[in-house]
Amino acid sequence: MGFGVDGLVSGMNTGAMVDAMVAVYSLPQQAIENDIADTTKRKAAIASVIAKLDKLDDSIEDIEDEDDFKVYKAEYEETDAFAVTTENGAIPGNYTIKVNSLAETELEISGGFDDKSSTGVIGEGTLSLTYAGTTTSVTIDSTNSSLTEVASALDAIEGVSAYVLNTGADSEPFKLVVQGEDTGSDNTIEIDASALSGGTALTFTEQRSAADAEIEINGITVVDSDNSFGSAIPGLDIDIYQTNASAENVTVALDTDKIEQNVQGIVNSYNDIVTYVNQMSVYNSELGLAGPLVGETTVTRVLRNLASVVSEEYSSGDDLNSLSLIGIKTESDGTLSLNSGDFQDGLEDYLDDVVALFTDSDGFGQAMRDAVDVYTDSVDGTLESYKDSLEDRIRTLEDDVTAYDYRIKRYEERLRSQFSAMESMLGGMQGTSNYMSAYLGGQNKK
Repeated sequence: MGFGVDGLVSGMNTGAMVDAMVAVYSLPQQAIENDIADTTKRKAAIASVIAKLDKLDDSIEDIEDEDDFKVYKAEYEETDAFAVTTENGAIPGNYTIKVNSLAETELEISGGFDDKSSTGVIGEGTLSLTYAGTTTSVTIDSTNSSLTEVASALDAIEGVSAYVLNTGADSEPFKLVVQGEDTGSDNTIEIDASALSGGTALTFTEQRSAADAEIEINGITVVDSDNSFGSAIPGLDIDIYQTNASAENVTVALDTDKIEQNVQGIVNSYNDIVTYVNQMSVYNSELGLAGPLVGETTVTRVLRNLASVVSEEYSSGDDLNSLSLIGIKTESDGTLSLNSGDFQDGLEDYLDDVVALFTDSDGFGQAMRDAVDVYTDSVDGTLESYKDSLEDRIRTLEDDVTAYDYRIKRYEERLRSQFSAMESMLGGMQGTSNYMSAYLGGQNKK
């Protein structure tokens, strides 16, 4: 508020009068601000519905392919020799696995030296190292002819590491160690120091040879350059840790519990949408409080359409053509429930039909994804478009509030100016009245 103009002449509290009149004049702006708050809550609720629909879509997409839907598990006695994990496309069956040898990196160790830091210990010239068939030459001169500096130069070569080992021996305790970083028989190391002259001769002994890993699967020998066999059997990853004396049995079978868990995820995502919309659509008549989605026919239509997809019969399978036949039922509040026994029976007796219901182009899974896309598509999804329209409305209302701020300020200034003018006029009239009273009083005394 501006400078007060409380009536010094009129005796009226004109400041309070102006405040009251401005408050009444501001009522439309307050209504707009309330509208902004309500629209913001509605937009947030619509955005939440969209996010929950996207989550439902994701949960269906995760198992929309047959390989994604058919999850397998590997069962075997606990062993320290290997671990087996399954991926998409695993082949069910029984396997025997025996670990014959592990993959190794090559390790070369030099002869001993009494000094690791002084230059001139190693002869000067060209030192060549060949790793996995690639040769790298290192120039040794008076600036880097210590054992430590040679180790540093070799360590810089891609694919190998090098360092000076202190054996603690009384004589010649320092040895240069060169090791390959990659396992496999192709990753050998050859070091040629024949071109060096002077200093102590640099010779190496192969402490460990580069080698492939070897296992037997069902009696068939399989080799790999590292200790992970990811391509031997489709959908199986076999990581080996140590050899074992005899083959051990591994059974790969359908993981029906995991499949049920994935389908339960779809049910949970669907229920999250229904529960949220119901909660946001509650009207409390006693308190006069309404949820942000009360009266939102766009959202109630979403639930109605999703429910129709759930109850539909599909032509994707031969015997099972609806969710209700695999234990997924609609409850009285619109949410879904999954009966584990019925679902497991469906997997056991009608696996292909259950898979088709969720993965075929004419099944439930695709129908639900299509229905969700109608509302959430970023270009023309109805809920996305509605959310955008609410955002536009909020911006328009905020512009109206800004415009009202200017009008209110001008209105208040005009009122204060008018009341100030009135006070000035009353002051002038009072002065005239006082003058006339004094004049007439003087005439009466004569």
